[in-house]
Amino acid sequence: MEIKVDVYSNKMVLSSEGRSMTFYAKEPFTTTRLLIGKFFVAESFLKNALKEFGAISFFKRAPKITIQPHEFLEGGLSDIEDRVLREIALGEGSRGC
Repeated sequence: MEIKVDVYSNKMVLSSEGRSMTFYAKEPFTTTRLLIGKFFVAESFLKNALKEFGAISFFKRAPKITIQPHEFLEGGLSDIEDRVLREIALGEGSRGC
């Protein structure tokens, strides 16, 4: 299964195979300067969103995740911001991103 994750301020939209779901963070992961300023909150949020979306479970193969940030992009992403996006996907057992 391949899943696209669109990341916005305190919101993620997951889509795959013609369906999509929007998830709003109860605990904010965005700070005033960074789209993902609270790593562990964002990682946990993505894990819960993937479970609710039906992408991960004990019997399913790990999904391939593509993450697309949509805010805080002025001047491009730094290496650190790119790494954070990769790490939250890989932390959930993704096959790649």
